[in-house]
Amino acid sequence: MTDVTAENSDTHRPPRHLQVTVNGQQVMLDDRRMTGLEIKRAAIAQGVAITETFQLSVKQGKHYDVVGNTDEVTVREGLEFLAVAPDDNS
Repeated sequence: MTDVTAENSDTHRPPRHLQVTVNGQQVMLDDRRMTGLEIKRAAIAQGVAITETFQLSVKQGKHYDVVGNTDEVTVREGLEFLAVAPDDNS
């Protein structure tokens, strides 16, 4: 006999929240694939002091790679993002 509840459990499971950091602050993301703009909007909604015009980068090893507004990121638990103002030359 097939367990129907187990087969359908994935469709009724709440979305998994993935914890990342943006400028050192914890941000919870709901999707595995998000654009740079979606990540910035989620961070802003959760109180990170950035705007949509900030340049977003994701930490890859010892360096950061720029993430454009339309670039898709595969979100993993623990990813580190850095968002800087467009006029910040640091």
